[in-house]
Amino acid sequence: MKYIAAAFVVIGLALAGWSGFQWWQGTQSVSKIDPESDKSPESVQAAETEAAKETEQPLDTPIQTLSYNHDKGENIAQLKIPSISQQFEVFWGTGEDTLNKGVGMYVSKWTTVPNRKKGHTVLSGHRDTVFTELGRVEKGDLLTVVYDGNEYNYKVDQIWITDANDRTVIVKKDQPTLTLTTCYPFDFIGNAPDRYIIQGHLVN
Repeated sequence: MKYIAAAFVVIGLALAGWSGFQWWQGTQSVSKIDPESDKSPESVQAAETEAAKETEQPLDTPIQTLSYNHDKGENIAQLKIPSISQQFEVFWGTGEDTLNKGVGMYVSKWTTVPNRKKGHTVLSGHRDTVFTELGRVEKGDLLTVVYDGNEYNYKVDQIWITDANDRTVIVKKDQPTLTLTTCYPFDFIGNAPDRYIIQGHLVN
């Protein structure tokens, strides 16, 4: 019995250590943004002005060539949220192994990588590693995605809470849209029943 009890202790410690390592690994993809680089409301307005100029281009004019040749779990982009002074590494896919690294970019027939013309980009992350401060984001804040050498700025339009099984969140969009998702409540122990959603439109 003594050896069996010792074995259970060792197994328990190993599981706790592995869970701790996964948590630590997820937090490593988050870093602070210099407050001096924070985008003010004036810069958001300037970005919207630039966006208005871009719409003067013919719709059939290609803006850039997008590559989807990414490997699952590959680091492909960065997400910056100046209002909470944080930036995140973004990885291809949203499988558990990928989300353990950091923020994942959802891959489906309804979603796309960032695009200036149309499409829905969806980024997901765990509430207890990368998106612990997501609840501080407010309407009007700027979200920036750096992808394929280009910077895409989105202004937050909507923030809401929905059921974890809500299928109306990840849908096709005709306008360039960014959606962030994480589990909710943020301080829930175990599998959280809801999802916290932040959505914004492209301003340049």
